[in-house]
Amino acid sequence: MRYHGKKGSVTIGATAVASLNKWTLNAATDKADVTAFGDTNKQYVTGLKDVKGSIAGWFDDDEDALFVAADGDTPVDLELMPVDTLTGLKWSGPAYLDASIDVPANGAISVKGDFVAAGNWTRTWPVVPLAEGAGEGAARARR
Repeated sequence: MRYHGKKGSVTIGATAVASLNKWTLNAATDKADVTAFGDTNKQYVTGLKDVKGSIAGWFDDDEDALFVAADGDTPVDLELMPVDTLTGLKWSGPAYLDASIDVPANGAISVKGDFVAAGNWTRTWPVVPLAEGAGEGAARARR
């Protein structure tokens, strides 16, 4: 099933930050060139994922979790959900956050944070039942 991003969410520590309206996650894997004499094309081996991304939204003087996290010297728990009604479908882990604010004279004040992994991240993708009539006891594992 496909979804609209309107039900996404970001949680910093124990705080769901309602004023945010966008997040991105990049989990690119390191690749090392191992091409040797006689190979007919380049060849690679993979290393570790480099988890990083950004969060963004609107300035709200009641929500300072982004700036508190950026001011701290310790990582915060970050949880990114693409659809908050699909309980358990998320990326999460400890992260270091940077924060910025953009105050234009002719528009709304926006905030942005960039993050990098500060420990092991996990992707949780629960088993979701198939639509009715798909067969008794049928379920698909989403990965």
